This record gives sequence, structure tokens and C-alpha cells, in this order.
Amino acid sequence: MKRIMHLAVVVCLIAVMVSSCSKKSVADRGYDIYIFNAKGENAAQVEAMAKAYQELTGVRVKTFSIGAGADQSAPMNTEMNSKNMPTIFSVQGINNLAMWLEGGYVQDFAKVENNPAFSQLVQDIAPDLRLTLGGTTNYGIPYNLEGYGYIVDKKMLAELFGLSDATTLINDIKTASYSEWEGFVTGIDNWIKNQATGPVTVSGKPYNLAVSKTELTGKLTGVIAFMGSQTWTYGDHLVNVALNATFTTINDSLNAKEADIRRIRGPLIAYAKALDFKTRHLAGKNGPAQRGQDLVSDANFGYDQAVQLLAEGKALFLKQGNWAYNNILAVNREVAERLYFLPIKMPFTPGDITAQGVSIEKMERSIPVFVPNYYTVNALCSEEEKQKAYDFLVWMNTSPVGQRFIIEDMAFIPYNADAAVTTVPNALGNSILEYMKNGDTIGDRWHGAPGPWAGDGLGSFLMEQYLIKPEWTQRDYETIADFGVAKWIELLNQ
Repeated sequence: MKRIMHLAVVVCLIAVMVSSCSKKSVADRGYDIYIFNAKGENAAQVEAMAKAYQELTGVRVKTFSIGAGADQSAPMNTEMNSKNMPTIFSVQGINNLAMWLEGGYVQDFAKVENNPAFSQLVQDIAPDLRLTLGGTTNYGIPYNLEGYGYIVDKKMLAELFGLSDATTLINDIKTASYSEWEGFVTGIDNWIKNQATGPVTVSGKPYNLAVSKTELTGKLTGVIAFMGSQTWTYGDHLVNVALNATFTTINDSLNAKEADIRRIRGPLIAYAKALDFKTRHLAGKNGPAQRGQDLVSDANFGYDQAVQLLAEGKALFLKQGNWAYNNILAVNREVAERLYFLPIKMPFTPGDITAQGVSIEKMERSIPVFVPNYYTVNALCSEEEKQKAYDFLVWMNTSPVGQRFIIEDMAFIPYNADAAVTTVPNALGNSILEYMKNGDTIGDRWHGAPGPWAGDGLGSFLMEQYLIKPEWTQRDYETIADFGVAKWIELLNQ
């Protein structure tokens, strides 16, 4: 895979010899700067922001956005090999950075001259949010802060248990053990299918399910909405939780040696068990969903379908991030304003936890919060074009109009937000800020793994071998974990 990626970079370098980014006058191509946006969920908002900037400054901005939930790799390579390369493009984590640095595409922001405002913007980025390869050089401006977990409709949760408010129950779910989480989900699943009203125990407290279904809870077809066709949701984001048990920082996962990689086996077994449990309690369009070929169908269990299940009240939980807010809002505004994040729990044992500053209890009550993407500037573009890109990034991140687009239109949390005092005008963003304020967060350790390891490697293996399999065994959990360890080692040694 490294050889293939290196070849792609060489092809890109050859292409740049005729690229308009460095050779062709901007006047000849109808725009001054070109932005490649890796967040398809906010494609319309980015386009609107570009138009607003053009109206204010006269600088013509072209935008390109990938599809919601799609991987950026293929379209990015296509655009970088096109006649007109992006001026500003997206980098997803330090592994992605290394690839584009090798090709000479990434501007070193320390070498930017004659733009004091941009240099100050770069200097003001907190050290732990900078895009580096372990040094002091910064190559990116963060898109935003993102977090993810199990999204739940608080009103739905309250009505399931005959409560007027779900706050106390939510707080108890946060601190519940994994075994209590299993009992909680199983109890709700039995209630949906059989209207069994027995109590469930959450953080040591009994909660009784409602005797009868309401108009809202009667819509439920299962507990969890699942994107079986989207390997990144379980190959990247779900496995990331397990990696936080092993790696203290993202640089630890980036620089992991074979002995370090072998330590992920226990957490990966816990991950496999959690995925097995999750995919036995799924919601479908017209009733409960099950593992099988249909579960990996993009037509039935893709990104949009899963969002629809939560927004229409057919699923209680959806494992997604705050980037999905606008998608949910488009389907059901009332539900969108009632959402909250719950932690993703896994059956870790004490021996699984080797990362510093982490415990089973910390893992159970925390959600991942991190910078998902960075804007970087194409070093191969002309100095004139790069200066226009720097000005745009300053405007977007410091001006009132730019901040309005980020906070209100895109429903983002600014990367420089102070969780102690910041609020945003959407429920999911404020939920993340609450976790940040309480210190209940973990990081993005999967970004340090070799690029093909998570979604393309482990995720594809699960899709092809296990999401179609009705029953999993202890041996299956071990096989999944062993595959994950072996695949990482294989990629490390290439």
C-alpha cells in the first residue's frame, strides 16, 4: 500500500508540471482560490460561505465537497491530478499529512511571509491541536472540534421509562458499567419486541420501563441504528475507543513498534464483543434488523438510512458525531434539538488498560473529542494564490461572518472554544462541550494507525466475514483481534 501511495504521489508531481495551480493565470480559470472540503455534511454551507467571502472581498472562491459520510482519498487524488489543483485542501490526521508532505504539497506555515494576520492565527493554535509530525512545525488550521458517541433523543428516553425528564437517567447511563449497559439495551430491546416492563439497573439504580407505549416510543423498531455499509463507522470510529485503552497519545500510535501493537489484542477483543452485542439489537425500516447480506447494503444500511432511523424515531441510539446534526435537522427539527451524546462502552478488563491516565471508569464515562480535519495550503501554488488562501483562512476563523458560518450554519464547535464558557446553538455541540468541561474525553488514536489499517483493513474484514454472520463466538472475537494485530504489523513492516 505504501508503494501504491508513493506511486500516486509521483504521478501527482508529474501532473503539477502542467497544473494551473502553479502555471496558469487565475484570471484564465474563473476563480482565485479553490477549496477542497472533506466534510460532505456541510457542503452547502461551505459553498455559501465562499459566496459571502466573494461578495465581501471580490476574491472568487471555487469549492468542492465530497459526499456525506464518504472517504476523501479517491476524490482528493483525482482533484490533485486534475488540471486545476485545490489551493486549500483537507488533511485527515498525521498519517494523511505524511503522504502529502512526501509529495511536496503541504505548505510549512512557519515559512509564510508577508502575512502577519495568518502567522498570528497559526501561533494562537493550542499546541495539542497543531498538525505536526512530532516537531514544532505546524501544517494545518483545524476545521473544528468534533465528538461522537451514541446519539439519543432525550424525550424518547424519558418516555421509555415514564419520566418527565431524562437528565438523571442520562447521568446514570454515563457512569454505568458495561454489564449494566448490556442489561439496559437488552431490556429496552425486549420492551420494543414484547413490551416486557421489567426493571433495568443503571449505575446501581433500578429504572422501570413504561407500562404502555406512547405515540413516540411506539415508533421504535429496534434499539440501535447501524451503518453496515460504512466501514469507517466501525472500522475507524468504533475501534478508536479500544485504541484509547492502549495509546496515551496519537504519536504513541503513530510510532508504535511491534510490541506496542501486540498490546491492542485485549482491547480489540473487547471491541469485537461490543460490536457483536451492538449488531444484535438493531433497528430497521419496518422492524428489527439482523446481521446478513442486507446489513452491508448501501441501499438499506448506509449513512442516510441510519440518520433517517434516528430522526424518525425508529431507533433509540445512533453512533455518530456532531457532524450529523444538520443531516438530522433536515429530517426532523424537533428531534435534532433534543439530542445528547452517551459514551460508547466496551467490556474492558484491567489488563486491557495500559495507556497512562486512563481507567475502565474513565473509558466508560468519556466520549472521543478531537480535530477531525485540517485545512492546509498547497505549497505548489503560486505565491499570489497562497496569500489569498491565507487571507481566506484568517477571515473564516476570526471574522464575525466567518464564525457565524462555522458555529451556526455548519453547527461546528470552533477549535479554539473554551469549554468553560462556550455554548453553541445546537444540542449535540453543547453535549460535547459538557463532556469537555468535565474532563470526560478521550482522543483520536486511530489517526496514528497506518492509513489502510482501520476502515479499509479491519472494517472491510468485519463487513465481509462477520456482519453477515448470524452468531459470533469467543473464538470469533479472538480471530478479529488477531487480524487487527497482524494487519497493523504487516503494514508497519512494508
